[in-house]
Amino acid sequence: MTDFTIVQNEEELLQKVKEKVSEGYDESELSVLSRTKLHIDELHNSEVSLIATSGSFSDKIAKIMTGEDGEEVVLSHYDITDDEKEHYKKEILNDKYIIVAARDTSSHEEVEKTNAAYESESVVGHHYAEESNGPKS
Repeated sequence: MTDFTIVQNEEELLQKVKEKVSEGYDESELSVLSRTKLHIDELHNSEVSLIATSGSFSDKIAKIMTGEDGEEVVLSHYDITDDEKEHYKKEILNDKYIIVAARDTSSHEEVEKTNAAYESESVVGHHYAEESNGPKS
């Protein structure tokens, strides 16, 4: 389940991020949505995802050309109702920050099962190139 928390300022933002981490969220499970790019060192040196709805200069030009709404695009990535999207969009446009906490429930075990870097046995004598009858064998 995704949890949205609206905060008023940077101090409250840092406090709420610390609260979410103490509640058991990994930093990588947290995102901060803001209208403009955040310049907070504590968050830049973390795994918290910082998402500015205004985007880069080229994004702004593209929005003018296409009529695209940056807040709508960012919020569309979350499974929320249209009313909730409109509410959060207004909060972002009023220069408030939204902390999005979403638990990562996916299993990462497949990486350990299929990546040779996690194998404990040596590949010497078992390498596919040694079993080949190709030109370099």
